[in-house]
Amino acid sequence: MEMQKIWKWFYSTLLVLLMPNCIFWMLAPKVSMVRGVFVFEYLLIACLYPFINRRFFITIWILFAIYDLVFATTTLFFMDFFEIAHALAKIPNMSFIDMLKWAGVLLLFTGAIFGLVKLLIRYNTSYRILHFRFLWPLIIFCLAINIINGGGSFKKWAIPLYHSKKDIVSAPSWPFIKAVQHAIVRSTAKHNVEYLGSAAQKVFNQPPAGEAAKKEALILVESWGLLNNKELQHEVLQPIYDLAKGHLYTIKEDSTPYKYLTQAGEFRELTGYVFHYYQVKDKWVKENSLLIKKQQQGYHVIGVHGNTGRFYRRQIIWPVLGVQEMFFSEDFTKLSMPSCGNSVFRGICDTAINTWLLDNMNRQPDRKEFYYWVTLNTHFPLVEIHDEAYRVFSEKWKTQGITENLLQLAYQHRLFFKDIANKLSKPGAPKGHVLLVGDHAPPLMDPTDRKLFSTHWVPYIELTANL
Repeated sequence: MEMQKIWKWFYSTLLVLLMPNCIFWMLAPKVSMVRGVFVFEYLLIACLYPFINRRFFITIWILFAIYDLVFATTTLFFMDFFEIAHALAKIPNMSFIDMLKWAGVLLLFTGAIFGLVKLLIRYNTSYRILHFRFLWPLIIFCLAINIINGGGSFKKWAIPLYHSKKDIVSAPSWPFIKAVQHAIVRSTAKHNVEYLGSAAQKVFNQPPAGEAAKKEALILVESWGLLNNKELQHEVLQPIYDLAKGHLYTIKEDSTPYKYLTQAGEFRELTGYVFHYYQVKDKWVKENSLLIKKQQQGYHVIGVHGNTGRFYRRQIIWPVLGVQEMFFSEDFTKLSMPSCGNSVFRGICDTAINTWLLDNMNRQPDRKEFYYWVTLNTHFPLVEIHDEAYRVFSEKWKTQGITENLLQLAYQHRLFFKDIANKLSKPGAPKGHVLLVGDHAPPLMDPTDRKLFSTHWVPYIELTANL
């Protein structure tokens, strides 16, 4: 009889741990997620079952599961829940078909969670597992694992005895609670920020000697990550290397740390820090802004982006960071410049902006100008190119198992660098000081594709004109 009770308890414990997490385990091989093997909050929610209405219990469980999914799949890309909401609210367009697709995925996920919770409730009628008396040993065990592991949301209090790449237990609600706290208490001190360093500040801190110092450009290249395949990385940058072979430019190449997506990449390169968008008006941000320093060095600072100025509130944020003159799609459309890209992130073609930028540099050759350009057309989802040149480029790499999605991105980055190199090498092109730096690795959801990029570093390449 005692052995039967022990086995019953053992099976029940496995069930409590399995039910909330099994769907995430099945998704993990296909979808990149940052999540512990087990999630702590499901045990706390289970403790509520005896005290609340059953429908309300199921609703709470499903809503938290949706939050768990969103947090696990986006935490690589966004600092917290508020940054996710900030980004989603600014996406210019989403087709009706895409909306239906994502709604269908959400309904399918919700249905699966609903079925698992119902099974858990049915099992609870034969052996009570949804109450604190049964669950408290598991709750204590999860807390102990976090302390021993030295990771996750409790790392401040951890006494790490071992380290693993993946947390055994995670608590995704804790970052949300902290985000709410920081949003309510908006201190003007450096609160909840992280210093990553800035390639742009290293490169542009002191301008080069001679004519090259008069025209400088920081180009933040969309989704340009550091490939772990060095040969493919070299081929993507070959047009820039060819520019250096002609002795027109001296190049220096390196990498810099990154976190999250484009806006974090902007803040990183302009200030060296990663912080919340609502902190941009804090005094310390202005004190660290590269663009304000360039103003102090006598440069006229010009900001350029092929999408609308409303996206990420750049028309509000950029002037605070030191941009004196701005050009967005609203301005370029008046010049009849062509548009490119997928409908979700469609905007002025980067190649057209490149031509405009170099022509603009030549308009007042003696004026000191600093250009800050955030590119657009390599933003996912891509408009794929399937011409003969792409076939030749991709043929070799496909035999090595590199996917079509990744090769399209690599090829389009190569085309972008080729366009820059060709235009800089033309007679009459302005001779300046240019930095090309990645904002972040591409936000690929497939873990196999993500492994092909560095998870911590993005590349940069500095071009200095030889006069």
